[in-house]
Amino acid sequence: MKELSVFMLVLAMAFPFGAKAATPTGDVNGDGLVNIADVSELINYLLFDEWSEPTLVDEYVDLGLGSGTLWATHNLGATNPEDYGDYFAWGETVPNKETYTWQTTAWVYYENGSMRLSKYNTDSQYGDIDNKTELDLEDDAAYVNWGPQWRMPSIAQFDELLTQCTWQWTELNGVKGRLLTGPNGNTLFLPAAGQRSGANVSSVGSNGNYWSRELYYVNPTSYRPTNGYKLYFSSSMKQKNSGSRNYGYPVRPVYVPQDDPTGGYERGDCNFDGLVNIADVSELINYLLFDEWSEPTLVEDYVDLGLPNGTLWAKHNVGANKPEANGDYFAWGETEPKENYTADSYKWAYVENGKIYYTKYNTDSANGEVDNKTELDPEDDAATVNMGSEWRMPTIDEITELIENCTWQWTKLNGVNGYQVTGPNGNSIFLPASGESAMYSIGLKGYYWTRSMAFTAPSFYFPTNGANLYFASDLEKVNGSSRFMGCTVRAVRVTE
Repeated sequence: MKELSVFMLVLAMAFPFGAKAATPTGDVNGDGLVNIADVSELINYLLFDEWSEPTLVDEYVDLGLGSGTLWATHNLGATNPEDYGDYFAWGETVPNKETYTWQTTAWVYYENGSMRLSKYNTDSQYGDIDNKTELDLEDDAAYVNWGPQWRMPSIAQFDELLTQCTWQWTELNGVKGRLLTGPNGNTLFLPAAGQRSGANVSSVGSNGNYWSRELYYVNPTSYRPTNGYKLYFSSSMKQKNSGSRNYGYPVRPVYVPQDDPTGGYERGDCNFDGLVNIADVSELINYLLFDEWSEPTLVEDYVDLGLPNGTLWAKHNVGANKPEANGDYFAWGETEPKENYTADSYKWAYVENGKIYYTKYNTDSANGEVDNKTELDPEDDAATVNMGSEWRMPTIDEITELIENCTWQWTKLNGVNGYQVTGPNGNSIFLPASGESAMYSIGLKGYYWTRSMAFTAPSFYFPTNGANLYFASDLEKVNGSSRFMGCTVRAVRVTE
């Protein structure tokens, strides 16, 4: 790339070369930073119509798994695939303690000689119950140590490794472990890092134990709150099982692709006006001077599929800014995403004597006071509240129209599984297989809320359920799901 040395020297006097906070919006050269180098990159493009190659380095591998999960190439705290890395107690984010005992474990205390759990507890014999069964982000070692694009894996993601990959006991640079080969032929090495208990390190070179982010359960309704779920392997076996929360195990993170704030706009379009010109240089320089972006001037963000009723569908999910991004998850009738999706946390319900009662959107007196509301008010419509009055959640009829009048092709967009939905006029939208809020079925299924209550006939409603679009690789239909469940939303444009 040709350099503008004199001009850039003048700019360098005004802007330090120290990195600003990483903000992909202005990261024109793709190095993970926003600084004077991006101004240079943008000006050189405007003068010479030539971009340099992005300098980003991926530290994950795509194994070709059904869900599209991307696995880190090495353990948390390591630098090479065969390094053991750091050892963490379950729910802790600071590694390598002197001792790994219950007395040194987070969220544990003793009362009258009995051990109690102050967080992640489903059993009253261990103290107050919070029914948290999955680590909060602030307790996720991968998220805290590597940043928001990383998570500790789920049980479903371990299941995928166990069922979709081939496992070979081998050595890498003299370190014993398992080499996993995915459906696409790419590989991942997991060293047999053993475990830490008390002040000891044991089983190094003979077995591997890797934490998940989930509490251990015998079945989905019977948890063992003293234990976390882990992946275990030796030279002769591989399985998921339980580990005492106080034990120190390594963590192999999974990568969570972050939404690109450019929303798929052209590289260098820093002000989001659909063009790359001198105005973007001005926008970038103003950010470096004042640490503030101007409001984006977004272009139209909907697609006309040529449907009989003229319905205009958003290009991306609520909370996303590109078609393949999952976006936010909402309980039915709520307008903000949250950490836990349960009856206790649901806005329009309360629990009394073990029974759930509804305070809004109820057609059955057995479930609380009846208001016979079966369609969400605008103030409870996640699309209207988050995207503005010109948007709303779709109706059942609009979902049915989409199913009956479009061709649906299961495919991938930028590595994300989902459906390409093509309308009668040839235009299309992409619906990612976003799963649901428990992070299950991501890449395999899609659940998209409507604004309507579920019913079997127009006069027989299910006030416990909202209606949604449900799809997998082999079907798409209108379905119903518990109102507490977190589902994604694809908005429609208000045209009347």
